[in-house]
Amino acid sequence: MQVDVTTRLGALTPASPTGLPILDRMLGGGLRTGMMFGLLGPAGIGKTALSLTLAYMAARSKAAVVFASATLDETEVVARLAARALHREEPDSTTTYGQIWTGEAWSGATRNLVTLAVDTVAKKVGSHLHLHKADPYESTQALRRAAGELWDRHERVVLVVDGLEAFSAHCGGDPERTQSANAGMPSRMAAVAFELRRLAERGCAVIVTSGSGFADSVSPALSFYAEMRGLESSGVPLSERAVSLGARPVDLVVKKNTIGRTGIVPLRFIAGAATFEERAP
Repeated sequence: MQVDVTTRLGALTPASPTGLPILDRMLGGGLRTGMMFGLLGPAGIGKTALSLTLAYMAARSKAAVVFASATLDETEVVARLAARALHREEPDSTTTYGQIWTGEAWSGATRNLVTLAVDTVAKKVGSHLHLHKADPYESTQALRRAAGELWDRHERVVLVVDGLEAFSAHCGGDPERTQSANAGMPSRMAAVAFELRRLAERGCAVIVTSGSGFADSVSPALSFYAEMRGLESSGVPLSERAVSLGARPVDLVVKKNTIGRTGIVPLRFIAGAATFEERAP
């Protein structure tokens, strides 16, 4: 696509807030059409939980959201979101998303609370949050179709791709691009990232997660790039309930930001509730 400098900007769409005030300020209000935001970090740091939190918050702001994953099915996604709602409504609860997912929490005294939590999720985001269970090494063409189905009906569309490693670029029969995509994992990751960047430029915001080792491969395609780093919990006060839910401090280190400042967003990952909250620095 070629344009000259006399071409006027299109109407800017509203931002989709992330629910994290410090991050929203860094992003100029939140996620906007054309942005591609990468969350990178080691396994177990909470990339999936944070990306799902961002998806949920965008859907609550009435953006149409596609959450795509090759590893999470809809049952686990709903269990994670229900756990988040439960712990916001019942701050003393120690029920984990694993207990909801396995069915353990659906018996006894917690049954009604869990049912209410699931209903809360459905009421707040049911018509705006769409789950896409991907096949291993599924083409980005499938993600393009999933997002495209929402473009005609919604002003804002957000695509969240959990686990970039599980997807392949749609090379459209181009031999050179096919060879590049098959050259090895770093090249394939770069090809997938740029395919999703093109998708963002067509009319949506994109969030992707990936392992830290692929930062060099995917970061050139990203508008924003943040690395998740775990911290020693010593010196960070945690309540007994928070400890029982596996809460731990995490820093979101924003390393690339095309429109604003970089820096650290201090977070607390409450693993059992599958959610994040900002903590005091």
